[in-house]
Amino acid sequence: MDQFITYISLFGIIVSIGQLFNRSTIPIPLLLVITGMLLSLLPGLPVVTLQPDLVLHIFLPLLVYEASIFFSWKDVRRHLRPIALLSVGHVIFITILVAVAIHALIPALGWPLAFVLGAVISPPDDVAIIGIAEKIRMPAKIVTILEGEGLLNDATALLLFRFALAAVLTHQFLIIQAISMFFAVIVGEITYGLLLGYVMGKIRLKLSNPILQIISSLLTPFVAYIPAEKLGGCGVLATVVTGFVISHRYATRFTPEFRLINNAVWPTVAFAIQSLLFLLVGLNLHWVLSRISNIPMSSLFLYGSTIVAVVIIGRFVWVYGAVAFLPRFLFPAIRKKDPYPPWQYPFVTSWAGMRGAISLAAALAVPLLPFSIDGINPRDLLIFLVFCVITATLVIQGLTLPWLLEVLGINHEGKREQCDEHMSELEARMILVNTTLQWLHAYQKQKKHNKKILADVGFYIEKYTMQKEKLEERIKNRHQQMDEQAEIEEEFFLSSKLIEVERVTLLNLWQEEKINLAIRNKLQDRLDHRSRHLPG
Repeated sequence: MDQFITYISLFGIIVSIGQLFNRSTIPIPLLLVITGMLLSLLPGLPVVTLQPDLVLHIFLPLLVYEASIFFSWKDVRRHLRPIALLSVGHVIFITILVAVAIHALIPALGWPLAFVLGAVISPPDDVAIIGIAEKIRMPAKIVTILEGEGLLNDATALLLFRFALAAVLTHQFLIIQAISMFFAVIVGEITYGLLLGYVMGKIRLKLSNPILQIISSLLTPFVAYIPAEKLGGCGVLATVVTGFVISHRYATRFTPEFRLINNAVWPTVAFAIQSLLFLLVGLNLHWVLSRISNIPMSSLFLYGSTIVAVVIIGRFVWVYGAVAFLPRFLFPAIRKKDPYPPWQYPFVTSWAGMRGAISLAAALAVPLLPFSIDGINPRDLLIFLVFCVITATLVIQGLTLPWLLEVLGINHEGKREQCDEHMSELEARMILVNTTLQWLHAYQKQKKHNKKILADVGFYIEKYTMQKEKLEERIKNRHQQMDEQAEIEEEFFLSSKLIEVERVTLLNLWQEEKINLAIRNKLQDRLDHRSRHLPG
């Protein structure tokens, strides 16, 4: 019961911080980490540690699935090379680099545990970077690559972590067996994800009740993750593939009611979990420091700063060398199709390599080891180093990234893309309106002898004609951004005001007992749907 009250209190803190800094350019994840660190220093505060089973077996499947159903497979294919080089190559590279560095610093750790540390801190967390991207405009290509990397790199890291941890516990490591197992898991999880996505999609199409569809949607990531994880995989890849199949093959065939609820439920679940994880990272500060108090601060500073530097610099080396320049230099076909990017792009991609709560959860999953270093268990030292990397990358890189984008001029490219996206939206809406008008005119000819239907058709033709005229005016004056924005704001004000008038009237009818609760809720639901689709 005490734990339940603690978590309820944490969600209360999340809501308070989110509302207080809603308009701030500082992303909420970073504020929650800092808040948690400050709270952890308060005397008498109950210890709230990150439970690895909760994170790796409940939170991770939900987060991975949510990211996959709202991510475009076409974007993955378009940027498959950099995403693969980052989600697989970068993870392996950083794992090796960190293992070599920590083994040189602390030889007593041994190679297997050094590789455990490398695997744990190798995958960047896309949550923080997406939080920043929502506050400021980043080029779409960078955001897509970072999202794709964050979606797939946990699979590589968790597999490496499992192999390294097995070597720690068994004192043996068979490289050929590990490599063959690595590729077998990838093929197996992709196959399972494809089959499961097809089966679950078919099942969910038969569910007509939106509530049952939501429940099945929440069950889907666990049906994908748990069997794959129990059979020796990591579960992440199977969950991602399942999400891709369902979102791209079946999502448009689900009921409109389900899609509306789904688009509200999943972002809420993801935000709640992500926020809780970042707050828990900060709250673990005092606990982490108390476990390694026997080691001198000078040594801890050396260990922590070295690993942080290796992780940050190593990402720059990999992104510039293996992702941005080497493939184009070696293969003219790649260079011709995709020329060298501006140097600012790989710089921002490198600086955006922030670590998150999944790394800390994996470190906490390491069992206590049967030997000590300077009087402490090596597991606690490993957790401290992971904590250093997470907090340093989140605070240093996260807080400076918005400033860096402005200094490098990258944000101007993002704003230009925003304008282009808005224009594409207007042109798409124009096509929809024209197609609808064509159908209405054809239908009008078919029903020319039915006066009642002709009156209804005439009403819709007039309505869509007005929409077409407004869209034509916006497209024509696309360069007059200030005038267009004023027009959008005026239209938004008028539409929202009309809805508010109806809402107040509806409430009065209910309070005067002229309608019952069921009618009030039904009409209020219609007004809410209209509010979701206000112009602009």
